[in-house]
Amino acid sequence: MKILKFTQTSLFILTLLLSACSNNNTNTKNLTKLVNPFIGTVGSGNTFLGASLPYGMVQLGPYQKYSDNDSGIIYGFSHTHVSGMAGGGNTTPGNIIFMPLVENNLKHIQKKRIHQSHFLHKNEVAFPGYYKVLLDDYNIKAELTSTLRTGFHKYTFPKTKNAAVVLKLDNGSLTVEGNEISGVNNNKIYFVAKFSKPISAYNLFNNNVVQKNVNTLTSENILGKFMFSVDNDKTILLKVGISTVSVEGARKNLEKELPGWNFEEIKNRAKETWNNELNKIIVEGGTKDQRIIFYTALYHSMMHPNIYMDVDGKYRSTNGKIFVAKDFVNYTNFSLWDTFRALHPLYTIINRERTSDFVKIFLERYDHTGRMLIMEFNGVEGETPPMIAYHSLSVVADAYVKGIRNYNIPKVYEAMKKLANDKKRKGKELYLDYGFIPADLKGQSVSRTLEYSYDDWCITRLAKDFNEEDELYYTLRGNFYKNLFSKEVNFMRGRKSNFEFVSSFDPMETINHYTEANAYQYTTFVPQDIYGLINLMGGDKIFETWLDSCFTVETDYSKINVRDVTGLIGQYAHGNEPSHHIGYLYNYVGAPWKTQKIIRQILTTLYANKQNGIDGNEDCGQMSAWYVMSAMGLYSVTPGLDYYVIGTPLFDKVKINLENGNTFEIIALNNTQENLFIQSAKLNGKPYTKTYLKNSDIMKGGKIVFEMGDKPNKKWGNLKVDRPPFPKEKFKYAKSPQLKFSDIRFLNNRKVKIYSDEKGAKIYYTLNGANPTKKSTLYTKPLTITKTSVLKCRSYVDRIIPSYPLTIHFKKIDMLEDVNITGLTNGLKYYFIDQPVENARTVMEYPVTETGIIKDFNVDRVKDQRPFGLQFNGYIKVPKTGVYTFELEANDGAILYINDKLIIDNDGGHRAQKLESKIGLKKGWHPIKVKYFQQGLAKSIDLFWAGPGLKSQKISKNVLYHKK
Repeated sequence: MKILKFTQTSLFILTLLLSACSNNNTNTKNLTKLVNPFIGTVGSGNTFLGASLPYGMVQLGPYQKYSDNDSGIIYGFSHTHVSGMAGGGNTTPGNIIFMPLVENNLKHIQKKRIHQSHFLHKNEVAFPGYYKVLLDDYNIKAELTSTLRTGFHKYTFPKTKNAAVVLKLDNGSLTVEGNEISGVNNNKIYFVAKFSKPISAYNLFNNNVVQKNVNTLTSENILGKFMFSVDNDKTILLKVGISTVSVEGARKNLEKELPGWNFEEIKNRAKETWNNELNKIIVEGGTKDQRIIFYTALYHSMMHPNIYMDVDGKYRSTNGKIFVAKDFVNYTNFSLWDTFRALHPLYTIINRERTSDFVKIFLERYDHTGRMLIMEFNGVEGETPPMIAYHSLSVVADAYVKGIRNYNIPKVYEAMKKLANDKKRKGKELYLDYGFIPADLKGQSVSRTLEYSYDDWCITRLAKDFNEEDELYYTLRGNFYKNLFSKEVNFMRGRKSNFEFVSSFDPMETINHYTEANAYQYTTFVPQDIYGLINLMGGDKIFETWLDSCFTVETDYSKINVRDVTGLIGQYAHGNEPSHHIGYLYNYVGAPWKTQKIIRQILTTLYANKQNGIDGNEDCGQMSAWYVMSAMGLYSVTPGLDYYVIGTPLFDKVKINLENGNTFEIIALNNTQENLFIQSAKLNGKPYTKTYLKNSDIMKGGKIVFEMGDKPNKKWGNLKVDRPPFPKEKFKYAKSPQLKFSDIRFLNNRKVKIYSDEKGAKIYYTLNGANPTKKSTLYTKPLTITKTSVLKCRSYVDRIIPSYPLTIHFKKIDMLEDVNITGLTNGLKYYFIDQPVENARTVMEYPVTETGIIKDFNVDRVKDQRPFGLQFNGYIKVPKTGVYTFELEANDGAILYINDKLIIDNDGGHRAQKLESKIGLKKGWHPIKVKYFQQGLAKSIDLFWAGPGLKSQKISKNVLYHKK
């Protein structure tokens, strides 16, 4: 593959190539006319509406809130957005907001300096690279277009001497020099803006107070108002260049990409650029609405990731330092928990060079921060990314097996292992100890275990070419999913630290053992070993019946308490990513016709050509990429294997124009809305009965032809040789031992039984944390543990590899002494932090906004959905000496301390989850402290306790005190 080398003089040429990269289709079709950018802007889709180029750094669009389906309010036009995230789309402010207005007697301007306008949806126009709206309050027509790094505004005013454009910068600095405005905000977005007309006057405001005779201002709340006279020429043009590096970088971007003032020319170039990208896939047939949905989905799938560097190659990395890209284009906005499933596999077909760049970016982050990225937005990735697992490993594995290898392979292999072994990931140390994450010690335990296990397996895709010992080790971890499968219920089920499955189980309930899902939606997340899962469930027929139930069991909405669980068909939730592969699993049990039926149902009922036409968060392109892939008749159930599973083609013909100059066609003969079942297939003229298609067959170019019919052909693809294949199991190893005991915590002693149901197995163990070998103690009878110990045990069977070693930390319960204190009164002290905080642990590292007294542990004082932090301090009155169980439930995270000792760490849980711990307490007063944080939206905290003569109950105000 060609390696691109950047120089200072060639970067602008490369930028132009990136913004208008042509494909091998010389007859470029005008496909922008089939894009409806309004799809997904209402409802749960949260898609971006505005002007952007494919993968552009600028997404210029309105910051708006809808009043109803017909109208809304626009607060300005900002230059960055994230498409499809919860609270994303156009409902968040973005960066560098301009708002045109006419200074008149509108009260909200004169008194409150609220610069906004009502608008009607009927007065909005949008197509790729362009947006227009009428601002009703001022009768101003606003039009927007963009280049990769610049935004271009066109404001048409009524005849007035009171025209103005307001810049809302919030925190940062601002400088006015003649007709140019420049500055930076607190998100380190630098900008340079120029008007086509001279500024007749301007005011700079600091916290809404005008600053006289200043042209430079640094403040926490900046607003600039620039006045113009438009008596003769009513049009004002505004062009804005942005950069994450410097004002000078923004100026260079503006000068290189937008040197002139021809708005129509830039709008037409944007349209041409989008057509070049959209022409990578040409579809024929289907209904007009289906073609619109398809090309809108393709459009949305090209919105992110975003170029994140200047025209001279400079960019700010996640460590905050400035670098120059040498052999790659820097991008950001990697929502990998969502997009590893369909978006990145789609890119391995139509964006292979970009995929290579993505892997290079992962390595760049590894160089600069010590780990490959997990999820990154706007060039920033915190210590605790918002979602679980580490799916950059999936993207790398998928690229590698599909022949995309234009990067430092040995280095990326080491980086993958380092990320997989990073014990800072939530529950990772427990995962490595137990082979699963105990539900009583960490929230989202089932989902974390399953996703960690899949990502670990991804390392084997490279390890097989590097190191057999590594291949074995990550194969073992790739099989950890088996530790959470409960044969009793045939579901993945929470399991506690004493190895017992949780007692109460309802597969329909979205409890805290699963991430934004229930047991139906997560049980089949074993993409690395689907046949192993089928065997666990009892074979093909039972698995097929299980899938049938998944799509037919009626939903009890009282058990669905997660807003992301939408797009329901039975228990299948298409509106959230964990379900996205489930419809394709019938192929693995010889019933591909059922896949064809359900996939066609999803395609035709859960997507629509209307504003609320995406039934679920778009999530940076994942929902749309699922549609693009599935409408072509393909889906990557297992990123990391070199094929796509066949579903049912929606269109009569799909032509994929590949970067290597080849084309691949997917043709469906006799294809109608009723004829959704595949009768037969031919690949390059030869009969084809496989229910999968190799990536290499697509890359070589060619044609697959399906004969369609209205009744299922149950013989096509039903044989085992035609089902999607998996690599043969290379290693034979012993099963891990089973353990039986009541609790890892004990007051006096703990009895532990260890056993194995495997013939010929011998179990060796240690109690000092050392890895057991055949020279360790052979288990012959139950153990009695009397002190804090680390038990490690392992099974050995002759002539096969020993099992994965299990590690259990047994802890003797501390008996905490009471404190001698007087002068206490009911209530707790609280410290409120009215700003986003990263996690509960660091909550008091932020400025305290307010302190006071509160009756108990609650967050009711916050009435809206803002992010915030709280710390509660006080004393708890313990009625009797003994062992107490505490349960802490919090959304998003909380930590409990008693006697300044960490009792429960429930930090950063993403959604409400409950963890428990036991501690010994003497009768009397004990200091108690809880740290809490909320990322925004839902909020909750509950603290329960149980002890001698005390049934489990919420800790009441009657036992909570503070020192006056």
